[in-house]
Amino acid sequence: MTNTKHTVLNEEQNELLRRERQLFSELLEFLRSFDAPRNDIELVEQTLGDLEELFLLVIVGEFNSGKSAFINSLLGRDIEPEGVTPTTDRITLLRWAHENYERVRGDGVLERGQPIDLLREVAIVDTPGTNAIIRHHEELSKGFVPRSDLVLFVTSVDRPFTESEREYLEIIKEWGKKLIVIVNKTDLLSTKEDAENIKEFIQSNMQSLLGITPPIFLVSSKLARRAKVADSQIERDALYKASGFEELEEYILGILEESNRIRLKLESPLGVADQLVSRYTLGINERMSLLEDDFRMTENIDAQLEIYKEDMQRDFSSRRAEIENLIHQLNERGDKWFEENIRIGRFFELVKKNEVQQRFQKEVVGDTTEVIDRHIQELVDWMVDRDLRQWKSIVDYVNRRRQATYDHNLIGEIGGNFEYNRNQLLQSIAQDANKVVQSYDREYEASKLALSIQSAVAQTVAMEVGAVGLGTLVAMLATATAVDVTGLLAASTIAVLGLFVIPNKRRKARNEFRSRTEELRQKLIEVLTRQFGLELQRSIERIREAIAPYTRFVRSEYQKMSKARDVLSEIKKEVEDLRIQIGAPRISA
Repeated sequence: MTNTKHTVLNEEQNELLRRERQLFSELLEFLRSFDAPRNDIELVEQTLGDLEELFLLVIVGEFNSGKSAFINSLLGRDIEPEGVTPTTDRITLLRWAHENYERVRGDGVLERGQPIDLLREVAIVDTPGTNAIIRHHEELSKGFVPRSDLVLFVTSVDRPFTESEREYLEIIKEWGKKLIVIVNKTDLLSTKEDAENIKEFIQSNMQSLLGITPPIFLVSSKLARRAKVADSQIERDALYKASGFEELEEYILGILEESNRIRLKLESPLGVADQLVSRYTLGINERMSLLEDDFRMTENIDAQLEIYKEDMQRDFSSRRAEIENLIHQLNERGDKWFEENIRIGRFFELVKKNEVQQRFQKEVVGDTTEVIDRHIQELVDWMVDRDLRQWKSIVDYVNRRRQATYDHNLIGEIGGNFEYNRNQLLQSIAQDANKVVQSYDREYEASKLALSIQSAVAQTVAMEVGAVGLGTLVAMLATATAVDVTGLLAASTIAVLGLFVIPNKRRKARNEFRSRTEELRQKLIEVLTRQFGLELQRSIERIREAIAPYTRFVRSEYQKMSKARDVLSEIKKEVEDLRIQIGAPRISA
């Protein structure tokens, strides 16, 4: 714009241009780093390049609205073909040239060079109809709107403000472009009142449906073109006045006056930055909200695990108390047995260890072996079942969370891998948890847990565990204790025993039995508690390890989104400051 396109900028304007280049370079860098869709990147690249180009006047409207006739009238030459069928089947770019030329560019745009003075400072784009038969043509037309510095929207009195026109006007509004509405073909109207009614109709609809109030001109391009080729001045003046073209032409030329043109040229690209920043900020905020919910999911799982841990510990305490109670009952039976059996009259029976062992097992130990083993097995089954239920709850919770998505239509596929990575990680958690659930072998898990408890108890009491149950270990220890303490009687004489030894030995035997069974109880409960804690922690850690990759992803993505939002915020501030410096209020349409 400063070196090849004729206009000479002053120092202030050059500084504004430099800042705009920097602004769009930063926006371009952001989009590339953010894995933005290629069309958004290309738009910013094109906008950056357009800063060096001529003022771009884009003309849009439905086919058969008279766009080509309007252009021919504006330029005073029959450049664009006219007709009742769609005559513009591709985008046409009109620009100044010493002599006429025509070529099709690599992007499919038809470029025409004409030696017309207006084109020295302005390039004009004629687009296919907004209701183009070929959808590709319509998309190409929409692509030129963000690049435009001024949009002339041509409609006609015979079908003003159609649905396709309204949709197209919304696009122009979104990009914040300066807009002029031209209502063509007024020569079809019978009265001036009809023209005013149509103008009022368009103004009302634009305000109510779009919230914009652009300048509206009613013209007849047909009469204007006839005026410019009329032979007599009188006829020319009469046709030109009737066409309503003079007021429009003066308005357009006023906008295209150098100072206004430069201002619009500098201000217009800011609409592109505004639109992209708003769209990406909206998408980032929505993504951050999704991540916050995802993070809360991981926190909820962690909180659930803590509650699970507390519930398990509380329930374990009651189950442990049941086992402890079995030892207390064993003690009570032992007390009674010693009181009844360590007597002078049973001396010769007491020194027979095998008989003592059999009687002790029958009268004191009884079914303690089976009862303890059953309680331990119930404890093991309970732990295994609760572990499985916890995994199932994780599967259900994560699967529900996987259904939560953000509206990626708002931002195309910005950061294209985000949704894929999020889904993959959530799916991985769900699959891993589900795999645990599906492959969960209760018998195997219970057997493994029971063996670990049994081995730990056996190691604590220095016995070989072999294939015996935990209850058997308790019974063996209890019986061995009874045999040991009763064996103390073997070296005594009947006379001494009858007077002094028997009561002392009985008391000592009972106390030692209680001491050993209490030690056994403490070791048993200590080992059960320790093994329970280890197994519970192992179960919880397995779940935490399963969700850890997703927790890291959420935190990493949230930090990334937060930084991206900060970058966009700075770009937005610069856009607003530039708009103020350029001296143009924000143009809504």
